[in-house]
Order: sequence, then structure tokens, then C-alpha cells
Amino acid sequence: MVDSPVNSFAFRPRLYWTHPVWPPSGPDSIADPPGDEIRVFMAEYQYVNQWGYLASEAHLPDPKVLVDSSGGWVVQSRSVSEFFLQLAMERLPAVFGWSFRVRRAEVEADPAIVERLRTAYRDIGLLPWREAGTDALTYGGPDVLVRHGRGPGADFAVVVQARTREALVQALDTLGVAWAEEGVSAPQEVPLPVEDLEPASFAEGDADGRLRWAVASPAAAPGVPDVPDVPALRGLADRTAAAADPDATTVVAGDSAGRVHVWAADGAELDVREPHRAPVTAVTCHPAPDGARMVAGGDAHGVVRWWPVRGVLPRVPLAKRGSPVTALASASLETGPALAAAWADGLVRVWDLTSGETADLRLGTGIEALALTPRGALRVTTAHGTAELRLDLERLWPARSLRLRLAEVDWGSLWAARGPAHEVPGRIAKLASDDEDTAQAAVKRLYALLAYRGSASPSAAVRAVPFLVERMLIPTNRARNTLLLLIADIADGPGKAHDAVTEALPSLLHLRDDENPSVRWAAAELLRNCGQAAGA
Repeated sequence: MVDSPVNSFAFRPRLYWTHPVWPPSGPDSIADPPGDEIRVFMAEYQYVNQWGYLASEAHLPDPKVLVDSSGGWVVQSRSVSEFFLQLAMERLPAVFGWSFRVRRAEVEADPAIVERLRTAYRDIGLLPWREAGTDALTYGGPDVLVRHGRGPGADFAVVVQARTREALVQALDTLGVAWAEEGVSAPQEVPLPVEDLEPASFAEGDADGRLRWAVASPAAAPGVPDVPDVPALRGLADRTAAAADPDATTVVAGDSAGRVHVWAADGAELDVREPHRAPVTAVTCHPAPDGARMVAGGDAHGVVRWWPVRGVLPRVPLAKRGSPVTALASASLETGPALAAAWADGLVRVWDLTSGETADLRLGTGIEALALTPRGALRVTTAHGTAELRLDLERLWPARSLRLRLAEVDWGSLWAARGPAHEVPGRIAKLASDDEDTAQAAVKRLYALLAYRGSASPSAAVRAVPFLVERMLIPTNRARNTLLLLIADIADGPGKAHDAVTEALPSLLHLRDDENPSVRWAAAELLRNCGQAAGA
């Protein structure tokens, strides 16, 4: 399971809002059950719940899992394997699927909803999920999961989650639930598809439609540094990729087992580790401004990782796509360190590693090598030769400055409506996207994280307001109508978030006369929620 390329916990642990506990330890707050001891191996993000197995069953290959509750330790899953299946079913559908939540009061007013649920769908056979005072039983149907929350901690008595919107609507109609469009939650994330691109080809005068790159030369030198003849490199029988830094002082190589080896040009071994779970297909190495050596690796499963030699390997990779990595390149540009990766489906992604801003360039298939130059050129090598593309860094990373300023805020210490606000800065940065679907999806998710809900506003809303207002003042913003409504709803309540919006109101007053009717309507809502008359 750990080595599986589809192990989403290894690649995106925050999807699960849990912490692994390794090595397993004693419980944090709930006493051991009489006559035995608990070995905790997983804890909820805020340690509200912990999951563990009995010390007396530690010798078993797949012991049952217990969870702490107000009544002590109770059985959660019949095995560790079953527990991880349940954990995935609890966490992932809300992120990648369509959802609708039915409040307890609605089900209490119409108990027949539960009867229709039991009649139309089958219990999937797992034990009830017990967490934060809930006792939820899950039923399954075609492309749909329906969770019946029976415990006192369940705000929603029925939660419907589906693979498609059509499956969600069909389930709601089957249950006889009265629903409205505003209650439907679309997927928070849609995995990027494998591209369907033609072979890469460049001619003089070619340019990106958004002017992020232009062909400077269709016949340039490859620009890839020669790899020094290091004895250990020659002896690496299962070598799959090799590269050197620009000064040829450091050599890096990958092998078929997923290991990456680093040597100095004199042959001294500097590092060796196993960051990949598939054969390494591309590597690059570059000195960082602080003098450290930085290494990147890409593999046959489409994973890209970047780490300092002898340093800590980041838990989460830079990227994971459904196509093998074919080339990597790195350099120090005028903006700082940058990394470029090509996948077999023809997508090239370029990172500004300081801010985390990325640009996806659909250059085409058949890319065999990449090289980045300090002056901001990308050299792309195919079987037909090498072309040099001149990069416009401002157009390439339009949200770079925004991301750097977002990074100055300690979002992890702030709270959104659904927990710590780690997700908020990334969603705000996506507001700068020139893709309307991406920008609108970011607003919808921020609405769930920041909007006033009749209690105290999330603390993250106060810090988010200046950034939201800034994006609203950019005429090319692709989600202006919904973004202004989000700002208005943040103001619809007492406290510091309301005050932050009111303070920014003068800069938004001109939107009352915007040419877009929906923006004018949202501006009227904003004025009302800030306690001002429409003509003020």
C-alpha cells in the first residue's frame, strides 16, 4: 500500500486531515481499556479522535482498529486495511465528488427519508464511522454514497456524495429530499486530465496565445551541461537518468528502483535516497542562492520531487500527473530559482520555486530534454532538434507577487469554517487565473471557508479581505460577480471581518455603476451588509 502509485495519503496527506503517529504510541487523552493497552497510529488533525490497535494484537498482520469516544475505546474497523478504506471513503468524496447535505431538522421532520434510504440503497458492510460524536452508517448505490449520521454530533443527518451531478440528483430524488441548486457542492478539485497534444514543433515567430513565450530560435544548441565521468556513475548498472549542474561540479543520477544518487565531480558521494516509487526518468541539479545543492527527480508515474542535498525531503511532491516525466531542468533566474518539467503527454510546467507559482505550457509530445538559462530562456529538445523559447516571466507567473505576500501570513494559525486555514492562500491565488472555471471554483471554495454563517466569522476571513478586495479591483478578474458577493457575505455579520470589509468599502463604491448587472447587484448587497444606503 505504501509503495502504491495511487496512495493519495503519501502524496496529499492534508486531504485526510489526520496525522500518522509513528512509531505507534500510547493514547493522548483516553485511558487504555481495562486489561490491555492501545497503540495509537493515527490521530485526527486536532487530536479530537485517535485510532489505534490493542497491544495484545500487535503481532497480528491486520489487527482490528479502535477509536476513542466519550464512552472509551470502541471498535472502529475490523482490520487496519478496512480502516484505511473507511478513512478514504470519509474524506475523499467531498473533495473529488458532488455533495449535498441534509440537516438533522429536515430528517426529523420527514423520517421517511431514512426509510427510503434503507429501501433503495444497501449498507456497504462497514462498521459505523465514529468521529466527533457521530455514528454514521454508509450506504452505496450506482456512483453514489449516502451517509446516515446517527450520532448527536452529526450536524447533517444525511450526506449524499456522488461521482457525477446526475448521480447526485437521482439519489436526492430517490430519497425524496427537497433540494435547491445552492445546496449542491461541486467537486473541490478535478484532477488534470492527460493532454491530447500533437508532437512539439517550433518555427520562427511562434508564440504562446497569452504571450508567455515566443520562439527566439528554432535551431539552438541544447544547452544541457555535459555529465562528468564519475566512476560511481559508470558503475550504476540500473541507471535510468543522469545530469549535472551548470558548472559540472555536481552529478545526479536516478535508477530503476526509484533511488537518486548525488556525487561531487571528484567522485565523492554526497547523497543517496529513494524519493520515488517508480523508475526515475529525469533528474536535474542546481546550486541554490544559499549555497546548498538542490536536486529534482521525475519518475514513470508522473511524480516530480525537489529537495536539498542531505536535506529534508518534502513530504508532498511538487506534482503528480498521469503521464511519465520525460525531462527536467532548473536554473536561477532574475526572479530566483526555477524548475521546468515535461511529461510524455506534451505538458511542460514551469515553477517559480520561491513563490510556488506555476505555469502550464502545452508544447507538445516528444520532448526529450529541457534546459533553463539564467536570462529566462527555455530550450526544448525533441528528435528534430532544439528550439529556444524566450519566457516573459511576468506573464508566465502573473500571481507571483500575490503568492509571496500571501506567504507572509501564518495561515496555519488562523481558522476557516472547516478547520485550519492552510487551504485559503492557494484558493486566493487561483482567483488570479485567466481561466474562468478555475477562478469561479476558487470563489466557491472560499465561500465555504470564509463566509459568515450566523456565528463568529472565521479568523482567516479578516486576513483574507484585503487580498479579496485587491483581486476585485482588477478589471480582468474572471469571477468578479461571485467574488464581490463573497466579500458582501463576509461583511454580513459582526466582528473584525465585517469591520475589515467596511474599511475597504470606499475602494469598491464605483462598482455600483459597473456595466455588469450581476456586479451592480452584488455591490448593492455589499452596501446593505455594511449598513449603508445604496445611494451613499
